[in-house]
Amino acid sequence: MSLPLSEQPASASTRPAHRGRILAAACLLLLAAAAVLCWRPWRPVPAIPAITVVTATNPRDGATLVWVPAGPFRMGEMRTGVELRTAYEQSGWQGVLSVAREALRGGGDTIDAPPHTVYLDGYWLYRTEVTVAQYRRFCRATSRTMPPPPEWKWQDTHPIVNVTWDDAAAYAAWAGAALPTEAQWEKAARGTDGRVYPWGDAWDPTKCVNATDSTHPVGSITAGASPYGALDMAGNVWEWCADWSDPAYYSSAPTHTPPGSATGSGRVLRGGSWLGGERDCRGAIRDFYSPDGRYYDVGFRCVVSSLRP
Repeated sequence: MSLPLSEQPASASTRPAHRGRILAAACLLLLAAAAVLCWRPWRPVPAIPAITVVTATNPRDGATLVWVPAGPFRMGEMRTGVELRTAYEQSGWQGVLSVAREALRGGGDTIDAPPHTVYLDGYWLYRTEVTVAQYRRFCRATSRTMPPPPEWKWQDTHPIVNVTWDDAAAYAAWAGAALPTEAQWEKAARGTDGRVYPWGDAWDPTKCVNATDSTHPVGSITAGASPYGALDMAGNVWEWCADWSDPAYYSSAPTHTPPGSATGSGRVLRGGSWLGGERDCRGAIRDFYSPDGRYYDVGFRCVVSSLRP
């Protein structure tokens, strides 16, 4: 008498597939465990206990500047490794497996990779984003028209938004400055110890303007300062950088003062905004928009190289 189908042993043709699934699951677990247990934020030099923040003022627009000294830093990150660690801390192994599966399916984002060492000369960076009041002064001095206001209307102490990349570059030129390269932007945000966020490695939503309904006054959350004293390097508004977007640029970029890609489909944005959260606020994250667009979550800050501390 033959057994019911439900009680019959698996045929030879089904056993390999079953074993394959078990092997794949085991490999997935090993990959996730290795990533969580071995991943550490890259540290090219010992973490500096404290950095003396050096400031100056741009006489053209009154902006406060912070000094970022010359030297090397580690640019970029393996984002999937960071996500695995965060997933483990927040959701245990179930969260780790979810991120690992996405990465194995090709969903891991590698635009921020590979991590690489970059040397930059010293420079001054605006401590905060350019404000509405500063941009209005520029418009009056150059007979330009203010951009359309956001839903929350213009507020002088908030960062300017709805400016195109060309608008931002024009302001920078008027102020005797420039838009930062993304290398300059990232070093100012992360320092030399490879931290994930301007304030450290652990996500803390109270240290930046995120997941809210509008911009906030610039520099209003001092606890989120970067190692050099720059504020709002995470959240509030995305910031235009000088570079064209090129996902593969890190693989061929020069190691000394990289100028950024000369071509691309958009201009680089850094820092996340009031709309985003943990993922967008990482110091290494790269995004881009069309330079001709006006966006209510995009502003900018400037860099100056001619002053000396």
